[in-house]
Amino acid sequence: MATSKVVAPAEPSERLQVRYVPLETLVLWDRNPKKHDLAKLRESITRYGFKDPPKFEPSLNGGKGGIVEGNGRSTVLLQLRKSGADPPRGVAVDESGLWAVPILFGVDAASQAEAESYGLDHNSLTLGGSGLPLADLIRIYDEKTLVELLEDRGDLADYLVSFSTADLDDLLVGPEFEPEEAADQSRLDRKKPVTCPGCGMEFVP
Repeated sequence: MATSKVVAPAEPSERLQVRYVPLETLVLWDRNPKKHDLAKLRESITRYGFKDPPKFEPSLNGGKGGIVEGNGRSTVLLQLRKSGADPPRGVAVDESGLWAVPILFGVDAASQAEAESYGLDHNSLTLGGSGLPLADLIRIYDEKTLVELLEDRGDLADYLVSFSTADLDDLLVGPEFEPEEAADQSRLDRKKPVTCPGCGMEFVP
């Protein structure tokens, strides 16, 4: 098998690095709209080990930094630690018994908007190719929190890959046209009653 020399990016900030950090120091994304099945995540981590390092973004949480993707996995580790469970494979333990977890650093977003957009895309694009309509796609999110995030940070749209402009309009403004049943009722409401010349009764044509 032929081998080739791999040249890493010259700038350290453009390199991805996995570093172990104390579990208790993790700070989650405070406006993460993603819903999590913590029970299934716990089962998966216990069975397979902790193999998917969360990504740290320094621009999150108003510049305080936080975990942009991997919030559910981090929460599960905290629950496992608190319950007294054995550390899953992939998690280190120091001499005092404290857990340390692998975290991904580097290739950081230039702004909070870019970091939050990455967080949304990282989740949404896992469903890419499914052909799911928007109404089904956004079920992985708490819709109220998602809409608030998009409304408060309108510049997210400058980065988002997984949501089109039409998708964002539907989320933030609502569909352009009324549903068929509502439209039919609206047309009926706008019609004036007509009086039957023979019987004197009123009806809507």
